[in-house]
Amino acid sequence: MPTTEFAISNKTYNVSIDGCPEFSSGIENVLSNEDTDIVFHQPWYNKGYASIDFLTNDEFSFLKEGLTASVKKIVEEELNISPEGFTLETYHHFVKSSEDHFKIVRKTRDLFSADFNFPIEEMKPKFEKILGFELTDVDPKLGEKLHIIVRINRPKSNDFNPPHKDIYEEVDKNNYIPPFVNLWIPIAGVTENSSLPMVPCSHKLKESEILRTFDGGVVEGNKYRVRMIKEWGGSKTLERAEVKDGQVLFFSSHLIHGLAVNEEEDLTRVALEFRLFKV
Repeated sequence: MPTTEFAISNKTYNVSIDGCPEFSSGIENVLSNEDTDIVFHQPWYNKGYASIDFLTNDEFSFLKEGLTASVKKIVEEELNISPEGFTLETYHHFVKSSEDHFKIVRKTRDLFSADFNFPIEEMKPKFEKILGFELTDVDPKLGEKLHIIVRINRPKSNDFNPPHKDIYEEVDKNNYIPPFVNLWIPIAGVTENSSLPMVPCSHKLKESEILRTFDGGVVEGNKYRVRMIKEWGGSKTLERAEVKDGQVLFFSSHLIHGLAVNEEEDLTRVALEFRLFKV
């Protein structure tokens, strides 16, 4: 069975890529530049990502309470149970099988502002102030409103994407680089053992230095729409992003990230993830 090996913060992971499409390299160009990457002029552009304060303790508590209520409601409706004492960190005690988990994530990966029990739209001005320009959740070319994803990652599970870049699907299908910034907000269970792995400076690599699929990916038998990256600049090493409660992790849409293995023994990791476009 074909496998490949990655390293995250000095720990090695060997994963099955059986059934994965062919891996190959791209063109001799760097796709991230002043015209294609809206974070090009941010002070953290060189690294490709940054964790920045944006919520007070009270605001974060309100956000977490609202998100807990939203996920609990989905669990109740999809599994027909009454999860007394439910918390996001103990999600895996209530949603015990992968079959039930997939019922939940089919809902939580395709949400919009109206689906939440808290005013998520009020966050946008905070992000605009940090970045210095206006933002929208509507793709300026396609006219599509992008969804919000609640990432739920159970301990010691395969609840993660392979290493990837978020721009690749549109690049491959439509030769289009969507002008958005990624936002990743820790909500529960985000630790040095479960945070999102990143590849610093990988947005500045030539595509010819990146070995990837051009039609989805397969890891541990799970199929993904994202294009799987197997190697970059001769490396297979990622590092966990340091991001705390009340912070937002901004990162370039051209940055390699993923393989968010949750190494916690008894702690589900939950994060809020979405993309915003420059107006």
